[in-house]
Amino acid sequence: MKLLPRMCLRVMAALLCLAMSACATTYDVAIDSLREGEIPGSCFLAPDPALEVPEDDLLFREVCGLVTPALAARGMSVAASRGEAAQEVLLRYGMGEPTTILRRWTYPDYQTVYYHGRAFTVRVERTEWTEHTRYHAQLVLSARRLVDGQPGRQIWRTEMTVSGAVDDFRKLISMGIPALRQVLASQTSGRLHFEVSEDRDGEVTVSGGE
Repeated sequence: MKLLPRMCLRVMAALLCLAMSACATTYDVAIDSLREGEIPGSCFLAPDPALEVPEDDLLFREVCGLVTPALAARGMSVAASRGEAAQEVLLRYGMGEPTTILRRWTYPDYQTVYYHGRAFTVRVERTEWTEHTRYHAQLVLSARRLVDGQPGRQIWRTEMTVSGAVDDFRKLISMGIPALRQVLASQTSGRLHFEVSEDRDGEVTVSGGE
Protein backbone atom coordinates (compact mmCIF):
# COMPACT_ATOMS: atom_id res chain seq x y z
CA MET A 1 0.00 0.00 0.00
CA LYS A 2 2.87 2.33 0.67
CA LEU A 3 4.00 1.95 -2.94
CA LEU A 4 0.64 3.01 -4.38
CA PRO A 5 1.15 6.81 -4.04
CA ARG A 6 4.48 6.61 -5.86
CA MET A 7 2.95 4.55 -8.64
CA CYS A 8 0.16 7.08 -9.00
CA LEU A 9 2.64 9.91 -9.26
CA ARG A 10 4.61 8.10 -11.95
CA VAL A 11 1.46 7.43 -13.96
CA MET A 12 0.41 11.06 -13.62
CA ALA A 13 3.85 12.23 -14.74
CA ALA A 14 3.70 9.97 -17.80
CA LEU A 15 0.24 11.25 -18.71
CA LEU A 16 1.45 14.83 -18.27
CA CYS A 17 4.35 14.21 -20.65
CA LEU A 18 1.98 12.78 -23.25
CA ALA A 19 -0.36 15.75 -22.89
CA MET A 20 2.50 18.22 -23.24
CA SER A 21 3.78 16.52 -26.40
CA ALA A 22 0.34 16.97 -27.97
CA CYS A 23 0.15 20.66 -27.14
CA ALA A 24 0.67 23.37 -29.72
CA THR A 25 3.70 25.64 -29.84
CA THR A 26 2.69 29.17 -28.88
CA TYR A 27 4.13 32.56 -29.76
CA ASP A 28 3.38 35.92 -28.16
CA VAL A 29 2.80 38.76 -30.62
CA ALA A 30 2.61 42.45 -29.67
CA ILE A 31 1.58 45.00 -32.32
CA ASP A 32 1.38 48.78 -32.08
CA SER A 33 0.13 50.72 -35.10
CA LEU A 34 -0.53 54.34 -36.02
CA ARG A 35 -2.35 55.70 -39.06
CA GLU A 36 -3.27 59.11 -40.42
CA GLY A 37 -5.82 59.43 -43.20
CA GLU A 38 -6.66 57.04 -46.01
CA ILE A 39 -4.21 54.39 -47.19
CA PRO A 40 -3.42 54.27 -50.93
CA GLY A 41 -3.52 50.87 -52.57
CA SER A 42 -0.09 50.12 -54.01
CA CYS A 43 3.22 50.23 -52.18
CA PHE A 44 6.92 49.86 -52.88
CA LEU A 45 8.97 48.01 -50.26
CA ALA A 46 12.42 49.34 -49.39
CA PRO A 47 14.91 48.66 -46.59
CA ASP A 48 15.09 51.24 -43.82
CA PRO A 49 18.37 53.20 -44.11
CA ALA A 50 19.23 52.06 -40.56
CA LEU A 51 19.60 48.49 -41.85
CA GLU A 52 22.38 49.51 -44.24
CA VAL A 53 21.49 46.76 -46.71
CA PRO A 54 20.77 47.00 -50.47
CA GLU A 55 17.35 46.29 -51.94
CA ASP A 56 18.59 42.97 -53.33
CA ASP A 57 19.74 41.71 -49.90
CA LEU A 58 18.47 38.14 -49.58
CA LEU A 59 17.11 38.47 -46.04
CA PHE A 60 15.38 41.73 -46.96
CA ARG A 61 13.75 40.06 -49.96
CA GLU A 62 12.60 37.19 -47.75
CA VAL A 63 11.07 39.58 -45.21
CA CYS A 64 9.29 41.29 -48.10
CA GLY A 65 7.83 37.94 -49.08
CA LEU A 66 6.68 37.32 -45.51
CA VAL A 67 4.87 40.65 -45.15
CA THR A 68 3.31 40.71 -48.63
CA PRO A 69 0.27 38.58 -47.58
CA ALA A 70 -0.35 40.90 -44.64
CA LEU A 71 -0.23 43.92 -46.96
CA ALA A 72 -2.61 42.20 -49.39
CA ALA A 73 -5.02 41.43 -46.54
CA ARG A 74 -5.16 45.15 -45.83
CA GLY A 75 -5.81 46.05 -49.50
CA MET A 76 -2.24 46.98 -50.47
CA SER A 77 -0.50 45.44 -53.47
CA VAL A 78 3.29 45.45 -53.85
CA ALA A 79 4.61 47.39 -56.85
CA ALA A 80 7.85 46.53 -58.65
CA SER A 81 9.12 50.13 -58.61
CA ARG A 82 8.52 53.45 -56.89
CA GLY A 83 7.09 54.87 -60.10
CA GLU A 84 4.26 52.33 -59.98
CA ALA A 85 3.48 52.84 -56.29
CA ALA A 86 1.38 55.31 -54.32
CA GLN A 87 3.39 54.85 -51.12
CA GLU A 88 6.83 53.72 -49.99
CA VAL A 89 7.06 51.28 -47.09
CA LEU A 90 10.37 51.08 -45.25
CA LEU A 91 11.17 47.82 -43.46
CA ARG A 92 13.34 47.56 -40.36
CA TYR A 93 13.84 44.25 -38.60
CA GLY A 94 16.12 42.29 -36.31
CA MET A 95 16.43 40.23 -33.14
CA GLY A 96 16.14 41.75 -29.67
CA GLU A 97 17.96 40.60 -26.56
CA PRO A 98 16.66 37.22 -25.31
CA THR A 99 15.11 37.01 -21.86
CA THR A 100 15.46 34.12 -19.42
CA ILE A 101 13.07 33.37 -16.57
CA LEU A 102 13.17 30.75 -13.81
CA ARG A 103 10.02 28.84 -12.94
CA ARG A 104 9.47 26.86 -9.75
CA TRP A 105 7.51 23.62 -9.74
CA THR A 106 6.38 22.16 -6.41
CA TYR A 107 4.88 18.67 -6.28
CA PRO A 108 4.07 16.07 -3.58
CA ASP A 109 6.26 13.00 -3.06
CA TYR A 110 6.91 10.31 -0.47
CA GLN A 111 10.12 9.60 1.41
CA THR A 112 11.19 6.72 3.64
CA VAL A 113 12.63 7.66 7.03
CA TYR A 114 14.02 5.37 9.70
CA TYR A 115 13.34 5.77 13.41
CA HIS A 116 14.62 3.28 16.03
CA GLY A 117 15.21 0.68 13.33
CA ARG A 118 11.73 1.00 11.82
CA ALA A 119 10.91 2.40 8.37
CA PHE A 120 8.18 5.00 7.94
CA THR A 121 6.86 6.61 4.76
CA VAL A 122 6.16 10.33 5.08
CA ARG A 123 4.69 12.80 2.62
CA VAL A 124 7.03 15.58 1.50
CA GLU A 125 7.05 18.37 -1.08
CA ARG A 126 9.68 18.51 -3.80
CA THR A 127 10.70 21.69 -5.58
CA GLU A 128 12.30 21.84 -8.99
CA TRP A 129 13.45 24.85 -11.00
CA THR A 130 13.30 25.10 -14.77
CA GLU A 131 14.92 27.72 -16.97
CA HIS A 132 13.06 29.14 -19.96
CA THR A 133 14.59 31.44 -22.57
CA ARG A 134 12.42 33.55 -24.87
CA TYR A 135 13.66 35.07 -28.11
CA HIS A 136 12.25 38.23 -29.64
CA ALA A 137 12.03 39.20 -33.31
CA GLN A 138 11.11 42.77 -34.19
CA LEU A 139 9.64 44.24 -37.36
CA VAL A 140 8.78 47.86 -38.13
CA LEU A 141 6.96 49.02 -41.27
CA SER A 142 6.82 52.74 -41.92
CA ALA A 143 4.91 54.18 -44.91
CA ARG A 144 5.09 57.56 -46.64
CA ARG A 145 2.93 58.74 -49.49
CA LEU A 146 4.84 59.12 -52.75
CA VAL A 147 4.52 62.47 -54.49
CA ASP A 148 6.06 62.56 -57.98
CA GLY A 149 8.08 59.52 -57.00
CA GLN A 150 9.44 61.14 -53.82
CA PRO A 151 8.49 60.22 -50.22
CA GLY A 152 6.20 62.77 -48.59
CA ARG A 153 4.25 62.75 -45.34
CA GLN A 154 4.22 59.61 -43.20
CA ILE A 155 0.76 58.01 -43.35
CA TRP A 156 1.10 54.88 -41.19
CA ARG A 157 3.57 52.99 -39.00
CA THR A 158 3.21 49.48 -37.56
CA GLU A 159 5.60 47.83 -35.09
CA MET A 160 5.49 44.11 -34.26
CA THR A 161 7.39 42.00 -31.73
CA VAL A 162 7.14 38.20 -31.81
CA SER A 163 8.39 36.17 -28.85
CA GLY A 164 8.93 32.42 -28.70
CA ALA A 165 11.19 29.62 -27.54
CA VAL A 166 13.03 29.32 -30.88
CA ASP A 167 16.13 31.32 -31.75
CA ASP A 168 15.07 31.71 -35.38
CA PHE A 169 14.28 35.16 -36.77
CA ARG A 170 12.47 33.98 -39.89
CA LYS A 171 10.35 31.48 -37.99
CA LEU A 172 9.34 34.05 -35.40
CA ILE A 173 8.38 36.67 -38.00
CA SER A 174 6.42 34.14 -40.04
CA MET A 175 4.41 33.18 -36.95
CA GLY A 176 3.55 36.83 -36.34
CA ILE A 177 2.12 37.39 -39.83
CA PRO A 178 -1.37 35.92 -39.11
CA ALA A 179 -1.80 38.50 -36.33
CA LEU A 180 -0.24 41.26 -38.44
CA ARG A 181 -2.83 40.66 -41.17
CA GLN A 182 -5.53 41.84 -38.77
CA VAL A 183 -4.16 45.24 -37.78
CA LEU A 184 -1.39 46.30 -40.20
CA ALA A 185 -1.60 50.00 -41.14
CA SER A 186 -4.46 50.57 -38.69
CA GLN A 187 -4.92 52.73 -35.60
CA THR A 188 -4.62 50.42 -32.60
CA SER A 189 -4.73 53.12 -29.89
CA GLY A 190 -2.03 51.26 -28.00
CA ARG A 191 -0.25 47.93 -28.05
CA LEU A 192 -2.35 44.86 -28.87
CA HIS A 193 -1.38 41.39 -27.66
CA PHE A 194 -2.05 38.18 -29.58
CA GLU A 195 -1.26 34.51 -29.02
CA VAL A 196 -0.44 32.50 -32.14
CA SER A 197 -0.50 28.71 -31.79
CA GLU A 198 0.88 26.14 -34.22
CA ASP A 199 -0.04 22.49 -33.76
CA ARG A 200 1.96 19.47 -34.89
CA ASP A 201 0.17 19.48 -38.25
CA GLY A 202 1.15 23.11 -38.92
CA GLU A 203 -2.35 24.45 -38.26
CA VAL A 204 -2.12 28.04 -37.00
CA THR A 205 -4.70 29.79 -34.82
CA VAL A 206 -4.72 33.38 -33.56
CA SER A 207 -6.36 34.58 -30.37
CA GLY A 208 -6.32 37.81 -28.40
CA GLY A 209 -6.01 41.23 -29.93
CA GLU A 210 -6.55 43.14 -26.71
